Amino acid sequence: MTPEQLAAQLRHPHGEAGARVAENMNASNQPIIANTYGTLALQDGDRVLEIGPGSAGHLPTLLARADGLDYTGLDLSADMVKTAQGLHKAQPKVRFVHGDITQAPLPENHYQAIVAINVVYFWQPLAPALNALWRHLAPGGQLCLGLRDRESMSTLPVFQHGFLTYEGPDLMQALATMGFVQLAMARHPEDSTSVLGQMMHKTGLVITGHKPESPS
Repeated sequence: MTPEQLAAQLRHPHGEAGARVAENMNASNQPIIANTYGTLALQDGDRVLEIGPGSAGHLPTLLARADGLDYTGLDLSADMVKTAQGLHKAQPKVRFVHGDITQAPLPENHYQAIVAINVVYFWQPLAPALNALWRHLAPGGQLCLGLRDRESMSTLPVFQHGFLTYEGPDLMQALATMGFVQLAMARHPEDSTSVLGQMMHKTGLVITGHKPESPS
């Protein structure tokens, strides 16, 4: 698979190759998934939206963080939605939806938490996606973005094809411009396997923000 083909599969996994890529991502992304999920401040019964969960291989880790979570996974890949539905069909209050975040058939002002891991690179332009996240997030709700920093992403040719990368503060500024408050960023050094099967050093970023409570 060429770097261009792999980049396309990372954005939109499909077919047999997409299934293999999704399986590899579940393994290679384990550190950043754990760090991002661990930053979510969840309460029992919260409604959680995850953008780009793929096959949602790590979903049990998220569901274990609070009781009775109501989870929706939105993915651009119909194949990944089908796979995730099959893997997690026994889970109560879990559903998967096919669609793009900018046009998602989801309720507004609804979710107490929205999480997106390693998908912000594909939100081009960025502002419409952030605006959509704002609409779907409930007042007082938390947004949590997990990503690798620009330096980490510059080490492999695959990330030169259709990926928009960030240092961290630049993404936080975009969130602030959209209106998010209580912004914070944590850096997580990691040594993990890349999408090409190579062991490499990376820096994961977890950026959080909140939608302000409605005016009284």
